[in-house]
Amino acid sequence: MQSQFIKTCAAIGTVGIAGSAFAGDTVRFDVNFSDVDIFYVDLATEAPANAQYVPTADGGRYFSSIGWSNVDIDVCWNAGISYSGWASEVVFDIEMSENDVTQWFIAAPFAGDDTGADAEGTCSNRQALPEVDVPLVAFTYKVDASGDVGTGLSATWNDGSGLRHSECNTADFYFVLAGAIPAGCDGATGSCGEVHPEPGCADLSCCALTCNADAGGDPFCCDSSWDSNCVALAVALCNIFQYECDAPAYANDCATSPEIMSNGVGVAFNTAGANTDGPDEVGCGSAYEDLPIWSDLWYQITLDDESTVTATCCNTADFDTKIAIYNAGAAGSTFDPSTLPEVFIACNEDCDDPDFFTSELIATSLAAGQYLVRIGGYQGATGTGDITISWEEPAPQLPDPTCDTPGGTTVSQIITADENLTISGGVWCGPTAENVLARSYPAAAFGGAFDVSCINFGWFLNEPAAYMPCIINLYKQDDANPLNVTSQELVGTTSCGLRSNDVGYTISSQSFDAPVNVDLADGEFLMVEVRYQRQLLESDAPDTGGYGGFFGVVLSDTDGAEGYISCGGDYFGSMTDIGFGDYQPYITINGDGGDPPSTCEGDFNDDGVVNGADFGSILAAWGPCAGCPEDLNGDG
Repeated sequence: MQSQFIKTCAAIGTVGIAGSAFAGDTVRFDVNFSDVDIFYVDLATEAPANAQYVPTADGGRYFSSIGWSNVDIDVCWNAGISYSGWASEVVFDIEMSENDVTQWFIAAPFAGDDTGADAEGTCSNRQALPEVDVPLVAFTYKVDASGDVGTGLSATWNDGSGLRHSECNTADFYFVLAGAIPAGCDGATGSCGEVHPEPGCADLSCCALTCNADAGGDPFCCDSSWDSNCVALAVALCNIFQYECDAPAYANDCATSPEIMSNGVGVAFNTAGANTDGPDEVGCGSAYEDLPIWSDLWYQITLDDESTVTATCCNTADFDTKIAIYNAGAAGSTFDPSTLPEVFIACNEDCDDPDFFTSELIATSLAAGQYLVRIGGYQGATGTGDITISWEEPAPQLPDPTCDTPGGTTVSQIITADENLTISGGVWCGPTAENVLARSYPAAAFGGAFDVSCINFGWFLNEPAAYMPCIINLYKQDDANPLNVTSQELVGTTSCGLRSNDVGYTISSQSFDAPVNVDLADGEFLMVEVRYQRQLLESDAPDTGGYGGFFGVVLSDTDGAEGYISCGGDYFGSMTDIGFGDYQPYITINGDGGDPPSTCEGDFNDDGVVNGADFGSILAAWGPCAGCPEDLNGDG
């Protein structure tokens, strides 16, 4: 079973797991959990109720791994909730310091098991009994200055009930603190792949491994100097890339002599007999079964401005290919091929080619500069084909949302004042899908012809200096539920750009070029659709695993009307249908005209008065009438 190691501050962003070697003795600390309830916890603001704090008396020491065994839990489906919790949502919590910031991290012993109890009001047992060890990225996570390490169990899904998500019968958890950093590595500046007279090298992990005799290294390298033997050991133990390209078979066989490409112009190629001079690339999708890009050829492009680049030989080559792209620095600069592993950007192994499994790579938001494109084969394959590299500048960023003349009337299914809303967070569709949220308003909500001036909507971005386009559409349709619509007309559209701010969850208002007249007949609905285009999220800062989209309010903040969601496709489902009933989208309407509907439940014709006309509605509905508005006491 795979395990996940996830930063809690970025609810979907994973932290890479890598094997690591530390010099010296390690120390293991064990924790047992028994007969404890497991609740959803917002680990950004609070600790799990079942937390156990382990005193290590070793503040500042690095973690080398975490692990677990004998995990026995019951996953529950709470009464009154539409869905069961899942085993994959149960996580171990551990408090560690990264870059001198102490925070909670989580590890999932049942990752991928998206199943739970079979019936409402019941629980179902799950077990993960064998010991699982998860190595952590070397020299990254520390015990904070207090010397105490918090541990616990929590759930990543909030069903809104306030009840326990699962029950832990027993679970063993542990963490391992690494040995000390060799003295020669602390503060060393020389390259691990180059000879220098000083001891140690700048890469802490590689330095510690090279100086560790138990790992096949030599302590001399940290005690005296970093000589040629140390370089050889580092290359072997740390997989240091050293560039070589001998006897090139073609003019562009080596990364040092790439073929210069024109935008959108294809060229023929033949990789037979070419060197494999580029580094192994796990990012190509072949995983560890085939890391090299065999018999590679090289091409260079120069971008004058930020662009999206497409490099393709899809259905134009006669062998199984891979394509990768690397940042080669500023335009006109001299590129050092030994840095290829550090400047890798992206790779693609397969496009939609069932015969030869050729490739198409799309890299977005590449800054101005020069780039190397590399094409080669899978598992030693070579052959011929045509490669085309094209690039285009992205569309200009949209202006901030604005609404100068909102109108005098607000039509809303949100009944709680903005300052009193219960913000429940957002539902994220994924790294390449846009969040599409909608609310449907019946004709009675407008009381007649209505001019829509602005749409108010809630959103967030959790990545600094990020930008996300947003499109708002108005549809006139014949049913509230988008799944049941048979007739739909687009009556208005507008767009804006959302940018990171210091507010966090934000309510904005966006106007239309001109007010949109809405005059709905009886039985018609106005659907307001807000498209948060996550796949176009751009950032000027290094990628932090951030994401963006709508923010939700709890169902009790609404009049009971559900919102709808679609993740980048045509299919809409209600928030409850997908298991997120308390993540209702904040979408309201501003404008003029019409008569706001009465808030009195006996005013059936919405004229603001309860009188004989409304009594006539009751008489007309006399008899069995379950669910109708005239059934004031709800007895059917």
